[in-house]
Amino acid sequence: LPTPPRRRTRSSNARPAVRASRPKALAAMGLTASSLNLTQYDIEDVQQHCGGKFTSREIQALYQRFRALDKKHKGFITEDELMAIPELAISPLAPRIVQMFQNQNFKDFVRMISALSSKATREERLRFMFHCYDVDRDGVVSRSDLETITRHLVGSSISQEDFDQLISKAFGELRKMRGGEEDAGGVTFEEFAALLARVDTLPAVKVPLEDD
Repeated sequence: LPTPPRRRTRSSNARPAVRASRPKALAAMGLTASSLNLTQYDIEDVQQHCGGKFTSREIQALYQRFRALDKKHKGFITEDELMAIPELAISPLAPRIVQMFQNQNFKDFVRMISALSSKATREERLRFMFHCYDVDRDGVVSRSDLETITRHLVGSSISQEDFDQLISKAFGELRKMRGGEEDAGGVTFEEFAALLARVDTLPAVKVPLEDD
């Protein structure tokens, strides 16, 4: 009688094929949340992700701060964890900044703040500011967007009448720039940059290093 074919048994040392794709999956999610340190590959990956705006040491320092904020090692930072940053908690724009940064993994977190690094261009910093002002993310800063940001900045320190006048003045400057045209459609990035052309100091981030 013919001998029945033997069933192949998996060696005790063999690993499921799905394990092979694990590093790629973790990289796609923004590195492992539980890793204490970054490998050289991780650092180079993050540097590429942020356009080389941060050095290897700066990325390591940012990662340690990120892990300290990410209390449960989820791989992202929540609203409450962001508000635990003292410098951010006292900022009048904290609600908007938190909205921009919450639930981002480490790689995307670094890429976003890279627009405020010392190596960022003026245009990159302006685009970060524009993104902050464009609350509804429709590509323009509308009157509603400006009202939201301005309200964060002034709070209840001025009357509603003065608040309305402040917004109207801002869009009055825009109408002058457009040669008297109406402001329907909101402020484009090019117009936003032109309005801030005389502003020399723009937001910047300095990453603290241990020997600084």
